[in-house]
Amino acid sequence: MRPRPDCPHCKGRGVILDADPLKPARLCACAGGGEAEAAQLPTRYREASFTAFWKWWRDWKGSREQQLRILQALPELEQLIAMDPTQAGPIEERDRLERLLHQAKSNPQHGLRPSGAEDLQAWATKGRHGFRGGWEAWWIMGPAQSGKTTLACAALRAWGERAGRPGRFASVRTLSQQIKNAYYDQRGWQNADFVSVRDLIEPLKSEPFLLLDEMDCLDGDMRVGAAMAELLTHRYHENLPTLLTSIPGPQALEQRDGSAFAKLQDESLLRRLKDAERVEMTPALARWVR
Repeated sequence: MRPRPDCPHCKGRGVILDADPLKPARLCACAGGGEAEAAQLPTRYREASFTAFWKWWRDWKGSREQQLRILQALPELEQLIAMDPTQAGPIEERDRLERLLHQAKSNPQHGLRPSGAEDLQAWATKGRHGFRGGWEAWWIMGPAQSGKTTLACAALRAWGERAGRPGRFASVRTLSQQIKNAYYDQRGWQNADFVSVRDLIEPLKSEPFLLLDEMDCLDGDMRVGAAMAELLTHRYHENLPTLLTSIPGPQALEQRDGSAFAKLQDESLLRRLKDAERVEMTPALARWVR
């Protein structure tokens, strides 16, 4: 793909020159051709985008029924917010509900898209977001086949376009097995190149943006958990953007029997993960509609 002539990062050259003359130039994300390969995106997700995801989500049968219920309930929710608070009673996260309803007046999709997904898009495309925990960390959670990985890859690609450099996709399931092979493979010869755990983890530590897909597939082996904890702790200390996906959230993973993180009893790490910004694969207004 040809580089964008108006790209602010490479000035239309397609490559970005490092200030250090000893470091090689890198391909700009706007050139596109090597962006997906550099990020190691699976083939299925190499064209992922927010535009395509919103279209898929709008028509996905898994959320369609919820979306219809929300559209029918919008007038009732607006009346509830307009009532005197003493009459309406306590409303969970009232300020957030008011904001969503205000946005839905101009475009109902604001209340129908996954909770937190538009915040993720604003951060990935424009760098706008206030992080509660100070670390640029996101956690996308939701049922199987709900589009978690597609949304995450759309964010990874959009961030790469904005930053002018690719992030990195890593499957936690695959990484877990690679770490186990490095420690335990004595006869299977799955680790024929004698790759060490350091060889696997060190490159991920410094990635400008790391997507860890399927955290719920993290192996319960203590050594796997220790390696992942080292990786995440380093990225927290360096404040490097990190996005995680899983079916359950971090609290549920902590309580799961055999969880590597639970075995480590690393309270600081668990607290950091719980403070990550959440994206839930249910319509944003669903929590207020019964």
